[in-house]
Amino acid sequence: MTAIDPTLMDEHIIVRSRLISINSRFATRKVNGGKHSSLMFDFNSIAIKDAETLYHSIAIQSAEIPASYYNVNALNNKINITQGATTTTITIPNGNYNANTFATSFMTLFNAVGGMDDATLTFNVTTGRYSLMSDQAGQNLVVNLASTTARVLLGIDPDENTGTLTFNYVADDPTFMPLPANFLGVTKIKVLSDALSGGNYDSKSLGTTTLVDTISVSGAGFGLTDFTSLGRESFVKAKRIDEIDIQLLDQDNKPINFNGINWTMTLLINTHTRALFSNETTDATIGTILNDRYVAQLKAAEKTESTEKELDDVEFDII
Repeated sequence: MTAIDPTLMDEHIIVRSRLISINSRFATRKVNGGKHSSLMFDFNSIAIKDAETLYHSIAIQSAEIPASYYNVNALNNKINITQGATTTTITIPNGNYNANTFATSFMTLFNAVGGMDDATLTFNVTTGRYSLMSDQAGQNLVVNLASTTARVLLGIDPDENTGTLTFNYVADDPTFMPLPANFLGVTKIKVLSDALSGGNYDSKSLGTTTLVDTISVSGAGFGLTDFTSLGRESFVKAKRIDEIDIQLLDQDNKPINFNGINWTMTLLINTHTRALFSNETTDATIGTILNDRYVAQLKAAEKTESTEKELDDVEFDII
């Protein structure tokens, strides 16, 4: 067998691709239960570490994510209000609302509170802002920001989480919220994973995170976001990948509650490995991967030895 001449070698990078189909229904562990936004999948040796492996990269090929989450939920449905000496917290039931249905729900609940005068929450379609005013002359309403989680919905800066906002009674001249009401809900889905993390950045932390990719939401309430790859890949820090963890957060880094509905996703993992090619100029060897050539040489040698043994075992008659 002829030895491989090291001067006739070229080093190249070979990319080996694997598709991984994920369905939240089949998660090994559902960390946050029926919310389905923090899951573990115990795969076996998706990507192994060996001497020839340089690195892995990851891309989301496709995703089918139902808009089963609510724009009003346990994270943003409380309004804490003081009227005179009485303070109450109004909790809007979870669900999908627009500005008018939200105002109706608020007034129904607030006006049912004993010991407080009725109030009116009105949406201005021209400015997109709410106004709030007591129905009783001389009564002011005070929204306590620290205990109010519905700030974005009402039109209050989400970072204004201390102090109060006062809404005075002025006939025909109500006080408006500082900002337009916002019922857009989830507009972006962040896909995070400790196992697949690389060097992606997020303005939430102004540094590297476990962010893998982002998906812009296209499905309205109870619709479907159908995502197709944008052709971007992310470097993966880990050399070996077994189990995969997936977290789905909204644009504010809050876990999404899918309300028990499952989602699906297809991942593409590319393993970049080092390989040696022959650079000989004969037609039979141009571009041959040296490992393949080496195996072929072994088989040829074995075949030759086998043939010689067979010939040794043959008895010839001498005439």
